Amino acid sequence: MVQAAKPSATLSPREERRGFHRIQYPRAERPSFFPVGKNAHPVLDVSGHGLRYVCPDHPPPSLDETIKGVLRFRRSAEISIEGTVVRNQNQQIALSLHEEIPFNILLTEQRYLHTHYPMWS
Repeated sequence: MVQAAKPSATLSPREERRGFHRIQYPRAERPSFFPVGKNAHPVLDVSGHGLRYVCPDHPPPSLDETIKGVLRFRRSAEISIEGTVVRNQNQQIALSLHEEIPFNILLTEQRYLHTHYPMWS
């Protein structure tokens, strides 16, 4: 079940700042992010309020830049998103989304991964 992360003594300070559970994807199941006017980028993880994608072959966006595009999950869900770049590190871009990803989409994604990749999820 997707729920808010709880701070723990074993978490690093960076991890404790994250307020929402992230769904991490095995390589074969990664969604794709299609920024407006650009090619698809594989998504590493998503949460209700953010996502992280890989941008290896293109100039990375600037911090605080607003990015719009389409997030396409492998099981047919496709949503328009808009977010602000909050991190740009090692060819990975983290977006803070302006609107939440619908909970039912996240729940469907997590159930699928748990069923098909029990050791992963």
